[in-house]
Amino acid sequence: MVDSIEHYARNGKWWPQLFLAMPDHLHALISFPPETRMEKIVRDWKRYIAKNTPVRWQDGFFDHRIRDDKSLQEKAAYIRMNPIRAGLVSHRNEWRYIWPAGVASETAR
Repeated sequence: MVDSIEHYARNGKWWPQLFLAMPDHLHALISFPPETRMEKIVRDWKRYIAKNTPVRWQDGFFDHRIRDDKSLQEKAAYIRMNPIRAGLVSHRNEWRYIWPAGVASETAR
């Protein structure tokens, strides 16, 4: 999955800031080029992951537009705290299913 995140970034399909995988869902903070449709990029990426890994996605996804730095920081903090709220770890630095590696201890990306 990490290779595909970075591949899409290198090819300008998206500008990822944060991915965090949970046992039954994925959180991500991603920007998209203005000339592309977010739905198509996400759909194509999910199709690629499903074809090349054992991951099976549910249809669709939930998106939220972030309009300022404060909102970005709040959403990033919420995402990084998800494994703790789920009782999977006691400290966010313990969760290893995060991209980029080491972002769990940062206040923002």
